[in-house]
Formats: sequence, structure tokens, C-alpha cells
Amino acid sequence: MYDTYVSIDLETTGLNPKRDRIIEIGAIRVEQGQIAEEFSTFVDPGRKLEERITELTGIRDEDLADAPQLDEVFPKLLEFMGELPLLGHSILFFFEKSSSGPEDYF
Repeated sequence: MYDTYVSIDLETTGLNPKRDRIIEIGAIRVEQGQIAEEFSTFVDPGRKLEERITELTGIRDEDLADAPQLDEVFPKLLEFMGELPLLGHSILFFFEKSSSGPEDYF
């Protein structure tokens, strides 16, 4: 079992990586069972949110107004993660959404 890893959580506009967008990324670095560092950012989806997404996530268009694009966030998140094991739900959604693709970073 790993004692150091990164756990990631995504909020999206839906469940389809080909159609939907990431709107928030949260990650924590865990070391020996304790949270050592946090990473959190909204992400500009490039479109207005549907009401059902706002109701589900609590995220509003106003929250995303000054948010960076995913291509700007992706390198910062990879730097935060380093080479640590990654734990999370829908992680492939994130990698499928990067226009550069993870191969440009690994």
C-alpha cells in the first residue's frame, strides 16, 4: 500500500468526455495518511452551465467567470501530482479533455 499519493476529484458539466467539460478540479497530496498539500481551481468550460449542473454542484456561471482554461490548469496539476500514484473517480475524463493530451507531459 502507498503511504504517499494524490487524490483527485472533478466536477463536470456531465458524464460524457466527448461532449461535457470539467468545471472544477480538487486534489490533495496525502503523505503517511495526512493531507500534506491541496490543489483547487475552477475551470472555464467555455459555455454557460445548465441549471441542473448548478443545482447538482452548487457551481454558478459567476464562479467560472474568471477561471482559467483547462490547458492552463493541466500543467499546474501535473506539477502538483509529480510522479505520485493517482487516486480518483473519472480520472480518464480529465486526460481525454486535455487538448494537448497527457503524452505531451509524460
